[in-house]
Amino acid sequence: MSAYYDVIMTSGYYDYPGIVDSLLSHPPIQNVIEIGCGTGLILEEIAKREPSMRLKGIDLTQAMLDIAAHRLHGYPNIELSQQNVVDFDLQEQFDVAYSYGGVWYFVIDGEQEPFMVSHLADHDMNVKGLQQLSKHLKHQGQLLLGIQGPHFDYEKTISNGMTYAQEIVHTDIGFIKHYGLKDGHREVMALTVNYRTYSFQEAQEMLGVHGIDYVSKDLGGKFLRFQKS
Repeated sequence: MSAYYDVIMTSGYYDYPGIVDSLLSHPPIQNVIEIGCGTGLILEEIAKREPSMRLKGIDLTQAMLDIAAHRLHGYPNIELSQQNVVDFDLQEQFDVAYSYGGVWYFVIDGEQEPFMVSHLADHDMNVKGLQQLSKHLKHQGQLLLGIQGPHFDYEKTISNGMTYAQEIVHTDIGFIKHYGLKDGHREVMALTVNYRTYSFQEAQEMLGVHGIDYVSKDLGGKFLRFQKS
């Protein structure tokens, strides 16, 4: 997926300026970590606006980080690192940690209560990952977890003329998403991810164990905001 990630994400999948508007509306911020930074699209947008802000991005996939390193080579205030969120240890604490479609995010469907989605299908890995995340947040540090709409089956033509499609299959622990990209009749990308979901109450309890409490939905509607006491 790495080779096609940028063209998919910038074909209307995410509103990157809006995401960064929301991120920067939660001062004071001196240093920031993105959990699951992918190819660095959000970090680049932040750095363009805040060239003195210290930024760090971690991701599990080296191919994504290679693209991010090329994109961000002109920004000395950004540091990238290949890390597994389950056991990462950067020996540093941050004012803000965020994930937007990365490891954890929330889905809001109309008036229904939000639920948390995790790329980690194993519950114990989620527990360990959130523990490590908490260790990297300063006292009064903010955790911003992205908001998405409901997942559904669809296909669309993206900016390079290829056809992107996704299919959702519900499971006992969450859902499976099948992603695909075709150039005419030729399949150029296929990926299947098994997601775990948690109710809003379950998510609050998992974070609350580490002193991270829910504060509010941000005004831009892009993140749910939590704070470490």
